[in-house]
Amino acid sequence: MASLGVVGGIIELLTRLMMVGMNNAQEWLAKDFNLSDWGSDGESSGDGWRVLEMIHIVTRGMLLWIDSFEALMIFGIVIIIWYSVGLEPKYKSVKRSSLSVETGVVAGSSESQSIIIENDEDETEESVGDDSQGVAPTTQQPPSSAFEAVSEYTKVEVKPTFTKCFTYYGLFVGFLSAIDFVAAVLRFINWPLFSKIAMATQILVGVIFLPIWLLIFAKQLGRATDSFEREEQRRIRLDDCTEEEVAGLLA
Repeated sequence: MASLGVVGGIIELLTRLMMVGMNNAQEWLAKDFNLSDWGSDGESSGDGWRVLEMIHIVTRGMLLWIDSFEALMIFGIVIIIWYSVGLEPKYKSVKRSSLSVETGVVAGSSESQSIIIENDEDETEESVGDDSQGVAPTTQQPPSSAFEAVSEYTKVEVKPTFTKCFTYYGLFVGFLSAIDFVAAVLRFINWPLFSKIAMATQILVGVIFLPIWLLIFAKQLGRATDSFEREEQRRIRLDDCTEEEVAGLLA
């Protein structure tokens, strides 16, 4: 996406600079050169003006495909943004509690602790009843599975990098850019009709919708950059930590 934007900006800059130079040269030819009388008999044939007009048409035709390529790049950029946002995970798993294998102490929610306390009270009452009946209390050890590491995860909604409204608005701008590209290509079939369509879409995209899209994009890009940097810093810390420190960070 960044490469498309950089390439499009460089091409637009070079094209506009070339057009400024060619327009200045055409104005210089029109002012300081005799374009009216090119005949040997002194008659005003106007051949020079016809040649200058042909040069102007040829140089302006260069912008036709440049503008069409820019519209195609805008369409590609918004499609990439929409596709990348659609591939982002909607939820992530967050560790809620864990059972220590070494100490057998529950670290986590209060519900699990209350369950263990209630079980202990029930076992105490049963042992007291067995003692009163003259039966020795059992000393059976709990199963080993009770001390296995237990991890409870919950799904937490992850905010997307860009909002859904922004991505769909970008698709709308890309759709208009695609119409502009198609109309520019079809000019050679019906020049008056498709020239009007291309001009209308260029005005709508270049003057109204694309500047609004750029403003929204600039506003949301800062938040997306901060989120990306925090995730990268967290990943770097996890790479430098041991397994015990990683488990503590993920808890």
